[in-house]
Amino acid sequence: MRIEIVTLFPGWFESVISQSIIGRGIENKLFDIRIINLRDYTTDKHHTADDTPYGGGGGMVLKVEPLYNCLTDLGFEKESKSGEKIVLTSAAGEKFTQDKAVGFSLLDRLTIICGHYLGVDERILSLFDIEEISIGDYVMTGGEAAAAVITDAVVRLIPGVLGNFESATADSHTEKLLGAPVYTRPEEFMGLTVPETLLGGNHRLIEEYRRKESIRKTFENRPEILDEVELDKKDVAFIKELEVKKKNGKKENNE
Repeated sequence: MRIEIVTLFPGWFESVISQSIIGRGIENKLFDIRIINLRDYTTDKHHTADDTPYGGGGGMVLKVEPLYNCLTDLGFEKESKSGEKIVLTSAAGEKFTQDKAVGFSLLDRLTIICGHYLGVDERILSLFDIEEISIGDYVMTGGEAAAAVITDAVVRLIPGVLGNFESATADSHTEKLLGAPVYTRPEEFMGLTVPETLLGGNHRLIEEYRRKESIRKTFENRPEILDEVELDKKDVAFIKELEVKKKNGKKENNE
């Protein structure tokens, strides 16, 4: 897989692509990442990549010409080829999810444009098949961090990138539910102990424990996700228990 990141600040990614899982993946030739400086595709001596918006108002807009020149140089046409996708990080985009990450990981080529300022000149979206993606409902100074988030979420799903592929498939959000609490050595620390079930070696009980704790954490932190999860009778019964406890807890607090 090849990932291309188009940015005004190429130096931002130096440590991102050289460290940890991403760095090892590149070293092992499991995927390739190319950082592209958008200013290299400007046509004036000042390398101007942005300008004020028509109609007035504050802020700046990424110019259409350097974006067009860049994507054309990369070989893109109005219709993307099979196995290729252009993504623009944008507050107006569709929310990035684990399902999106899985889909992107199956591509041969992913090109990410780091949005900036007020956004990009809208005409670039008419000239190329570009998918706008948002990583959340908050404002950031630029799209570099969002591009790094997307890249990390995608490459870790490529077979061979993680030491144990089960680590990726067992992640929170891969199964929709949030992950169950995890523990490692020592068994006891400052009076806090590891749950006995995890120490017993009974794999069936361990899986049941993890399933329940995963549902509990999702119920407490992201209850809306439960509507998207396939639940069996035991799961539904456990959720009802949690709902009763929550309701009783509120009553106790109000008394």
